[in-house]
Amino acid sequence: MTEYSQNAQPHFNLLRILGGWGNVKTIGKSMLRSMLAGTATAAVVGLAASFVGASIWGTAGLPFIIGSSLGFVLGSTRWYVAASQEALLQLDKYPSILRLHLVSNFPWKPELGRLGVEWYTARRFGSSWQMKSMLIAAWLTAQPALDEIRNRRETELVEAYSRQRILERVSSSEQECQDDEEES
Repeated sequence: MTEYSQNAQPHFNLLRILGGWGNVKTIGKSMLRSMLAGTATAAVVGLAASFVGASIWGTAGLPFIIGSSLGFVLGSTRWYVAASQEALLQLDKYPSILRLHLVSNFPWKPELGRLGVEWYTARRFGSSWQMKSMLIAAWLTAQPALDEIRNRRETELVEAYSRQRILERVSSSEQECQDDEEES
């Protein structure tokens, strides 16, 4: 019992020791999103293949298995491609934030912390699948911060637009008053 409770403590990360999985929460989030995309596509493609198979051969079992398998691969691959494109775009916009998340998500890669922000470019991370996968994990954990930046920017734009509209109304009201005074 004592050994189990010691091994279950947060400081003992069996997945990190055995497989280099690192931040399990990040990897789990990435895997879950990929699985959801793959599963949804698998269901749609599998059902479509079963309808076609039943229409042509009178049976739907094997066409469903083949269609759903292909659908899962296509859906997961599509999610990975879309996630890597978005992560690379965000890296160009916010290299400091993604650097912070890369360093904290992959502590066994100390060189990431030693490199300056200018090293963190989309070109560098887009060149290998390992770097791209690490960036996707960092991008997923950085989502709350990136969302906050977008929300603040949107608020600023709305306020600027509102101020502009108010100034336009005030100046048009002043113009109308001047026109009324000239007519009188």
